Amino acid sequence: MLPLLPLAALFAQSPAPCTLTLEPREVRPGDSVLLAWACPQVPQIRLEPGGMVLPGRFQVTIRPAYTTTYRVFDARPGGPELGQTEVRVIPGMALGEPARICSFDSSARAVLPGEPVVLRWECAGSAKVRLEPGGLELDGKSEITVTPLENTRYTITANNAAGGQSRTLEVSVLGRLTAALPAPATVCTFEASRTVVKPGEQVDLRWICQGNAKVRLEPGGLELDGQSSIAVVPDKTTVYTLSVSNLLGGSSRSVEVRVEAPRRVLTEKDLVDPEEAIKPLDRMDLPEALRRGEAMRGAAPEGSWTVRLVVSGRADGLRTVARAAGPKATEILVLPFVRRDGFRFWQACYGTFPSRAQAWKAWRSAPEPLRRTFQDALTQRLPAAAVAAPVTASTSAGATRG
Repeated sequence: MLPLLPLAALFAQSPAPCTLTLEPREVRPGDSVLLAWACPQVPQIRLEPGGMVLPGRFQVTIRPAYTTTYRVFDARPGGPELGQTEVRVIPGMALGEPARICSFDSSARAVLPGEPVVLRWECAGSAKVRLEPGGLELDGKSEITVTPLENTRYTITANNAAGGQSRTLEVSVLGRLTAALPAPATVCTFEASRTVVKPGEQVDLRWICQGNAKVRLEPGGLELDGQSSIAVVPDKTTVYTLSVSNLLGGSSRSVEVRVEAPRRVLTEKDLVDPEEAIKPLDRMDLPEALRRGEAMRGAAPEGSWTVRLVVSGRADGLRTVARAAGPKATEILVLPFVRRDGFRFWQACYGTFPSRAQAWKAWRSAPEPLRRTFQDALTQRLPAAAVAAPVTASTSAGATRG
């Protein structure tokens, strides 16, 4: 018989569902970090914070402003967490050596208008580089293609927390200027496939940008292509902002995706707790409010009196009643009202009382905004469930109020 392996040894042989790497793991605020992951058994993951849906093997550049734990989840609904890693942001981190520009040159020093020129540079000291004109922020070892239309002096400035330096070179443009200057990068389109979703539903963000643009998407701080799309799964109402830039400037656009809470139907249980009962009334649709009113009427003793509020038949009148009643909104009964000609309305009643005198007394001590909004309220017997309320001059007028 073969010896049994310890459970710990068996678990140790199981491969990790996802491998995450950060480079570097400790930075100063605003420094770039390369986050990469490999999840061989999962085609798509969801990266938090940000809710971005990305391939199972991918990498992104991030610039955290504070210590952040990045988590990777299976992108399928209810998918488990596959791994996490933390980047530490240390304001007091050692500065190291100042940034130095080791080289800065161009593929040509004289060109015709509109001809491409490749600018190359290499810097030491974990530098970030700013290129002028344009104010574009680039890596410390990189290159970019420009198309000058007139004599242009290009300047790169390399900086880090310990200091930096600048270098300049000039590119001459031969012949006459025959073309207009290119425009700064703009977001031509930035849209969401849906702007109202329920928690856990996926939204596709799409954009198309002009020019040789760099794109940054917030929240998440992802650096992406100028013509692309990405899927997100927001857990709350979120404003997504796309920022683009090129040598001549940039712009940004935003789109809001609203996450709606699942509709909650009020039950008799909620009537026990006034705080729970007041919250839905402002957000209920008319059928829900009528069900709630029928439940309250059924619980009232036979022969009870109430105070009828003169309110319109429009469903948005529910919000008017709820806001005017304030903490007394739990005492509002929304009940059906049917005219003799069969036309259906709804009515709002304030409370249930054993007598007309007590109903009138309660109305005089009702919240002042409620009495001011419904100055022509009247006391009446609480209508029975199966009987339509009679039409009088007051009720007929109340049916048409806005």
